[in-house]
Amino acid sequence: MQAFRHFKVQANEVLTYEQLIPYLEEHDEHNHFKDVQREAEFHLTKEAYATPDAAGLRLTPVGYNTLQENKEVK
Repeated sequence: MQAFRHFKVQANEVLTYEQLIPYLEEHDEHNHFKDVQREAEFHLTKEAYATPDAAGLRLTPVGYNTLQENKEVK
């Protein structure tokens, strides 16, 4: 969710893998960004915050509203 916030992604917009992967590499202190990416995709989809897209992850209206309401979502 922090990546969506960082890139100011709006509801129904896609956070592309071109944006996401470097972001994860930079913010993953253990350099396990591929595992982190898979876990994040699973969690975000399960919580209905994002849906998979061919280019990356699409932020759902639920996810966008959650970002707007809760500054602490990770």
